[in-house]
Amino acid sequence: MALPSSELTPDNCVFVMIDHQVGLMQFLSSIDPMLLKNKILGHAKTAKALNIPVVMGTSWPLGPNGPTMPELTALFPEVSVVDRPFVNFWNDETSRKAVEATGRKKLVISGLATEVCAAFPALAALRDGYEVYVVMDASADFNPFIQDVTMTRLASAGVIVTTWVAVLAELAANTEINGKHIGRLLSEHMGQYQASMNNFLGTAQNAEAVRAGVGLIGHPPIPMAMD
Repeated sequence: MALPSSELTPDNCVFVMIDHQVGLMQFLSSIDPMLLKNKILGHAKTAKALNIPVVMGTSWPLGPNGPTMPELTALFPEVSVVDRPFVNFWNDETSRKAVEATGRKKLVISGLATEVCAAFPALAALRDGYEVYVVMDASADFNPFIQDVTMTRLASAGVIVTTWVAVLAELAANTEINGKHIGRLLSEHMGQYQASMNNFLGTAQNAEAVRAGVGLIGHPPIPMAMD
């Protein structure tokens, strides 16, 4: 199992979001599609909240894979999505140079489908000396078996396999400083946390102070599918 050289921080990593395309979302059934959407958006909003650079790419966007999820392009209007001809993101010079341009050596990768779009560049970047994380639940595949096999392959190779909430918590680091991001993102995209937060805000004597502290004023939790 890989041991990271240091913790993730907003200053040492780049999020590489590969092939989160509307066509792929329709037939990768290793996870319920609404849960997958919530996890992808929670992960993406983590980068937005903490000012982490994002690189996005697509494969065969004019074919059945389709374009990037519109929620992602709306969230990152300043990011140019790289449409590539290569199956492996890392073999595409434009895509790879977009990562290199950030100067970051920790890659936080997610992709559809996990076994190809996330795994291939993760392994290639690992060979090139990068420290690589793959966010398994912001990725998906044709069935849970393939997802499990891919996770085993990645971990055996030295990739750090993780989840979007673990990445958020590690990057946030300090609840007094970044609790507002943890509270908002988990309330919006993690069903159990939304229920707990709503109960707390409805009953606790210090609810208003916490509401202000976690940045929920003006951002009430939206009903989401339960995780």
